[in-house]
Amino acid sequence: KCNLRDPITRYIPELQDRVDIDTIDWDSITLETLASQLSGIPREYPLTDRDYGFDSPSSIGLPPVDGSDVPPCGWNRAGYRPCTRKEIIDGFTKRLPSFQPNYKATYSNIAFVLLGFALEDMTGLAYADVVQSTIFNPLGMKRATLTKPSDSEGIIPNAHMARKNNRLKPPCSELTESRTGGIYTTTSDLALFARSILTNKLLDQATTNAWFHPRSYSSSWSFAYGMPWEIFRTGDLLTDSDRVQTIVTKAGGLHGYSSQLLLIPEYDLGLVIFAAGDGHALSWLREEVLKSLVPKVEEISRSQVSDRLSGLYSSSDANVNSSLVLEFQDGSGLVVTSWISNGTDFLAHHAAMTNPKLKAGHVQLIPSNIKRGTNGQVWRAEFIQDELPFEGLVNMNLVVDVDSFTYASRSLEEFVFQLDETGRAMRVNLPGFRISLDRQPRKGIAVAVGASSHRLMKPLGLIH
Repeated sequence: KCNLRDPITRYIPELQDRVDIDTIDWDSITLETLASQLSGIPREYPLTDRDYGFDSPSSIGLPPVDGSDVPPCGWNRAGYRPCTRKEIIDGFTKRLPSFQPNYKATYSNIAFVLLGFALEDMTGLAYADVVQSTIFNPLGMKRATLTKPSDSEGIIPNAHMARKNNRLKPPCSELTESRTGGIYTTTSDLALFARSILTNKLLDQATTNAWFHPRSYSSSWSFAYGMPWEIFRTGDLLTDSDRVQTIVTKAGGLHGYSSQLLLIPEYDLGLVIFAAGDGHALSWLREEVLKSLVPKVEEISRSQVSDRLSGLYSSSDANVNSSLVLEFQDGSGLVVTSWISNGTDFLAHHAAMTNPKLKAGHVQLIPSNIKRGTNGQVWRAEFIQDELPFEGLVNMNLVVDVDSFTYASRSLEEFVFQLDETGRAMRVNLPGFRISLDRQPRKGIAVAVGASSHRLMKPLGLIH
């Protein structure tokens, strides 16, 4: 095991000899900053060096250079030769930093080449063998490989897309850059990988939850970097709700191919898109699929919440006047419309406890993604104001304070639904009230179906 906060120099000690006042401060760069695009190191080596690609660099205004500064490997005027680890380190460490570590996110492929070298140092295995033994074999990804398969195994893009100066580009398996993007696979195999993430086959739930969170933000409000995800947020997929969807993605492209893996944790939904040729096709296809698919999945989730949780819950003891009415409401999700405890209107008291000066609002139930016992599902109650007393630059009418009130050390805002084998609630336990309420037949209970802000059942699926 390794610590993500270990400096990269622990695993690539050659970098320690390359530090001076102007060069990259390798001792301050950790495995985590490399994986999170926060290292501040340049993007490539030697892939984008402009010495190669023109008959005469001076034709675009570049000056003559000493040949000792030209990368000796990769594509150059002598042709193509794969870079060795030593050549990568010797050449790249001549580069100056783009930013200070942890100052600003900027995409770097070479960061993952270095992480690949570090992984080889940790395990004593070649990078391809590590990936094969820890990912491909356990998940049954039988058609995934870092070695170029036969051309008959897949689609070959237009020849001009895979050539540079009329020379066929080398297969990814020959590139040192295979550590940053050189896996040959199928949509079915990549779907296996996506499903393993969503079902916690390789990582536990808590680690997966943390993995999906951003590590840094870009200059766009809608885009952030994860580790190593590209995370997008949009409020345009649901026309009848202003709720924001978070889409966790990883994209790549090389030699006329482009691909993207998209995960929407809210629904446990994954998409796998491969394209050959024009890379714009992938962007168009992604947009059209998301705009069509997400509203349909949301509709299914709303219907499941309404069917499986909403309704009247009351005590089985005729001498106890305690009950709940849960309704699925437009724009709010699962809402408590009536809450009687021992003959007292606790719904009114809940609002007063939250803040006596609060304007009109409602109590909304929020899933916690926690299971209790064999068939228990935990939700939390939260008072949401319908209008803000003050409209400023930041909208704070959000769920920020959960599980605020207890009674004799038990939560007054915890709802534990006991589900039957079909996933429908049979009763709800209220720990703070020391009572269980049975779900009653849905006679006379009007349930409105509308825009959800939370859902019960996540329809797990991979589209590819």
